[in-house]
Amino acid sequence: MAEGMTVTELADTVGMTPRNIRAYQSRGLLFPPTISGRVALYSGAHLARLELIASLQREGFTLAAIKRLISTPSSYSAIVADRRRRFRDGSSDITRTVPIPEDRIRSLLPDLPADLTDTGLAWRDKTGQLVSHTLLVGVGRMLSVQGVPLPLVSALQLDAAHAARALGELLRAHLSEHVADARSHDDLAKIAVQLSATAFEIAFLAAASRDEQEPGTVQPA
Repeated sequence: MAEGMTVTELADTVGMTPRNIRAYQSRGLLFPPTISGRVALYSGAHLARLELIASLQREGFTLAAIKRLISTPSSYSAIVADRRRRFRDGSSDITRTVPIPEDRIRSLLPDLPADLTDTGLAWRDKTGQLVSHTLLVGVGRMLSVQGVPLPLVSALQLDAAHAARALGELLRAHLSEHVADARSHDDLAKIAVQLSATAFEIAFLAAASRDEQEPGTVQPA
């Protein structure tokens, strides 16, 4: 499975049939697989999309509505925001992790660290499979599809991982000194993470959308 999943392996993983998966693909709900020789290979991003489709169906969405949501998420901003909130607080029924095709990634990005788990972007599950967060895989694929070079996508994700690790170390060092109650410690850690994520989002959006301007100035987010 390191190089990718066949349609049968993907179907077994998500509890569907290959016919279901091909039907979703024909309806435009699932993007095409990569072709290796004569074999169609599916990735963790396909798994994440199928989990999303199944979750929305359980909430009562029709396939037509799901297609509109996936195609034009801005039209469903309230739904998207709610699902992001539920994913963060642990009440979402969508899996948080997806398998990573480790060998395939290394063939495309040979300069990655020897052990991908050192970055914090990925970790090994109980079976030894390399996995990562659903959101991270989805964002990486979206950037790649839009033409962002894979090395740049990798660099962006590595920078984010290092920033997250540094934040974690600071929280452990400072909160443990000043907060004795474990529950309060956890609450403050969550608040700090949300504030930091918001600050990074604002800064990244400003930098990414910045036109020609004077050095040191920042456009409103």
